[in-house]
Amino acid sequence: MEILEANITATCPLPFSGITGGLFLKAVSTVVALHCTILDDFQWPPDSFQKVIEEESGTSYDIIVVGAGTAGSLLASRLSNIYPTWKILLIEAGDDPGIDTEIPAFLFLNQNSSNDWSYKTHPDGYSCLGFKDNSCIWSKGKGLGGSSSINAMIYLRGHPKDYSEWYNLGNPGWDYGDLITYFNDQEVLFEITDPYFKGYDNEWYNILDTAWNELNFSSYHYKGHEAVVGTKKARLLTRNGKRMNTAKKYFKDVDKLYIMKNTHVVDVIIEPENKRAYGVKIRHKSGVLKDIFAKKEVILSAGSIATPQLLMLSGIGPKSHLEEMGIDCIQDLKVGHNLQDHIILPLFLKTNKNITVSPEVIDLLLLQYMLTKTGPFATIGITDYMGFTDTKENSDCPDIQFHYTNFAKNDNFVLKPYLEGLGYKRYIIKSIEELNKKYSLLGIYPTLLHPKSKGEIFLSKSFNAPIIKSNYFQHPDDIDTFLKAINFVNKLEETSIFKELEIELLNISIRKCNKHSFKTDNYWKCYMRHMATTIYHPVGTAKMGPQHDNNTVVNHELLVHGIQNLRVVDASIMPTIPGANTMAATLVIAQKAVDIIKKQYGARDEL
Repeated sequence: MEILEANITATCPLPFSGITGGLFLKAVSTVVALHCTILDDFQWPPDSFQKVIEEESGTSYDIIVVGAGTAGSLLASRLSNIYPTWKILLIEAGDDPGIDTEIPAFLFLNQNSSNDWSYKTHPDGYSCLGFKDNSCIWSKGKGLGGSSSINAMIYLRGHPKDYSEWYNLGNPGWDYGDLITYFNDQEVLFEITDPYFKGYDNEWYNILDTAWNELNFSSYHYKGHEAVVGTKKARLLTRNGKRMNTAKKYFKDVDKLYIMKNTHVVDVIIEPENKRAYGVKIRHKSGVLKDIFAKKEVILSAGSIATPQLLMLSGIGPKSHLEEMGIDCIQDLKVGHNLQDHIILPLFLKTNKNITVSPEVIDLLLLQYMLTKTGPFATIGITDYMGFTDTKENSDCPDIQFHYTNFAKNDNFVLKPYLEGLGYKRYIIKSIEELNKKYSLLGIYPTLLHPKSKGEIFLSKSFNAPIIKSNYFQHPDDIDTFLKAINFVNKLEETSIFKELEIELLNISIRKCNKHSFKTDNYWKCYMRHMATTIYHPVGTAKMGPQHDNNTVVNHELLVHGIQNLRVVDASIMPTIPGANTMAATLVIAQKAVDIIKKQYGARDEL
């Protein structure tokens, strides 16, 4: 602190003279030092890279886990505690998450950073037309905790029918009733079990509740974590005003776990004769290459994009594609197929709540956060408020989820970085900014929960970033469902509270859509193809199911069909996408995988 104060006074000595100057200097120094305290006393586990590299050639680990994201960090840490005599190695391509990831309100600012893989979809001429290069950015967390270090922290289970569908597709043990214990356990762990949780105050909650109630929808607030028709405030994985990166919970007391950071897995080493996985080839950022061996098994937890990429690089995937890439096919499986994602459609509405927020107020709010970890920077605005509808109106199982944001009039702090982070073309951003100069904005984002369009992931010729074909709107039903969702927004416009606040849909000037009359189906179809994008929930690219189903990659115990000692534990195994944000389901997959492994190898009680 003394050095900090000396540097401040050296820069501007006169104002810090006298009693008041000394007191002010203490205050300034305290505020500056607060930035360093955001992590509190938490320490990320050390990097074991040097130790692993220096081990003798041929040294084996019992289990190698690839990917320290939401699933991998849980899996590796729990196994290291259950089996203290095992050598377990966790390999992560990224590093420790930065301080910016700790602040909940900065979730959009972490996109396209060093904590983000920043994947891009392959242009198809049918979707993402309003984005640079006609390609949507698919942010995925890179570093310890994976996407839990950059996501919206929203915790929802989905609907019970989502998991019944997994079971009915030939996966015993994966029905909702089989998984409830895992959901309950993690909700206790993350302390989100209280249905009377006070939450955050925001007048928009009441405004939106009033509108939905007028349309005869129930408000569930914080009651339960299922996604059912009605409105809801979702719980966030935050603690003391900061992001709760899931890895933080699981990396406590993991002194027995080896963790390699900044290390890419090039491929899985497989004996082609007996089709047995026995290790991985790694490349560290320093350029070091090494083969590392596993006595029991290799587990891929690299996520729905990197896991299929690794499988194909290792000779497991569609035979015709692998041969085209010059890779010997060891096992012909539909790896990279069945890609499903929640598509989100940003709609912007004007309001008469023309409140402005000056840069000085932003500074004060940031100071409030630094001092107390409270205020707007400790939340994600109204993004935790959502509504669910069934456009077919025959069930409590929703097919559309509505997210919300709001922007002050002439917002110079959030709106532009948010739109740029999504990757929109400059002229579209400018069109929205011009409207924001006139009005405060309400963002309503219908989200397609069960898309019928399915994408694919392929290897690129460079073998670096894979080719992601989202195939958005390939199935016409997805367009029809979005049209029904927009019709629902029209109904919200007609509610008393929306009329009172003059909340109305705005016409965003999109060059190719301007030829259509605003609010017509043709306008909205054009708008969808330009403005719809991902909400960062890709799943399904290593589909779980019985081996006789030619579209599956792993069985119900998550073992890759036809390959010994190779397992997949992440969102890529989901046969169908749950009807809500996918973090909770991904954690459950990892928890269940721990029990599957314990059953296979036997286990002593956890220490």
